[in-house]
Amino acid sequence: MNPSLLNHLQLDPQSGVPLISQLTEQLTWLIASGELKDGVQLPPMRQLAEEVGVHMHTVRQAYQRLEVDGLVSIRTRRGTVVLPYDPAAVAGRGAENPSYLIGIIMPSPASFYTPFIKTIQEKCRDLRYLPLFCYTFENPSLVESYYKQLTARQVDGFIFVSIGPASLVEDPQLLDLLPPIVSVDVPDMPGYQVQLDSEGAANQLTRHLIDHGYRRIGLITPPLEWPNVMSFYQGYQKALMGIDAAPIPELVSQVEGFFSQHGQQGAEVLIGLDDLPDAILAASDSLALGALEAIHEQGFSVPEDIAIVGYNDIPAASLVTPGLTTAAVPAARMGELALEMLQELIAGRNPSQKSLTIPTELIIRQSCGC
Repeated sequence: MNPSLLNHLQLDPQSGVPLISQLTEQLTWLIASGELKDGVQLPPMRQLAEEVGVHMHTVRQAYQRLEVDGLVSIRTRRGTVVLPYDPAAVAGRGAENPSYLIGIIMPSPASFYTPFIKTIQEKCRDLRYLPLFCYTFENPSLVESYYKQLTARQVDGFIFVSIGPASLVEDPQLLDLLPPIVSVDVPDMPGYQVQLDSEGAANQLTRHLIDHGYRRIGLITPPLEWPNVMSFYQGYQKALMGIDAAPIPELVSQVEGFFSQHGQQGAEVLIGLDDLPDAILAASDSLALGALEAIHEQGFSVPEDIAIVGYNDIPAASLVTPGLTTAAVPAARMGELALEMLQELIAGRNPSQKSLTIPTELIIRQSCGC
């Protein structure tokens, strides 16, 4: 037997949960988490029974349940083989018995998300739900991994926040088989949504810079193929088109993520141009703060040499010198709306609106030249 498999199986005869259920759930978890991969052969029933100290009938029934769920294939002489994991296969097993668990998959516990996280925690406490926060830190593979694991844990619903391309749930028929899902800031995802007006925010910020007389406006942004980033870029683009201009490719600095180090990298590219930008729009405050640091390190002044504006209005935006002009996103409201919508779906009701858009507010400080 695979020693690592035995290390993961911990059956407790005194727990009150039938041993068959314990074994089935633990094997399901190992398959969902990728510990037992597609094509792996499980130990013979008699061998596993002896190793974990249960009757062979217990193992046989557990394997049979896994086969019914489409997780394994049992064949004479071939044994029990793990099949490709399909979340929809196990999603409905506990539907009649709510788990009171909600899975939230999001990029990070960054300061912008603090009001969102706090609101979810407080509201879930009132509703007797336990929120399970999973952070991807911009790693797309973790989205699918967490999604599979949380489905195996029979969560009652999901909230997906800014997860980038949503290909793992792009099939509408699959959505019908899974626990209810509400997406936040994932423009290309079908189903129920809470969206940020990123396009409107970028348009407003860019027009504010234009009103100051800036024309060579750079942009620091994560990859434009990210749907929630593309909408921000479109707002920037439309504002420039309003003055019969267009984005200049060399002024669009694409970086790997939203963190301050990425803002530093993006600003260094723009500062290194022969013809400097006279202003920079950053797709997040963290990017803007990183850019601000890079600009100062290169001996330039903000806003005298280069103006800069951000997006989100995180607490640090008002603490730096000069204060950062930005567009504020009501992150707490974002959490309220997402949870209210998910609560309706879990209860079997359709929310009155399938998509809600949260407006932003321009916060003027000194970094733009005001």
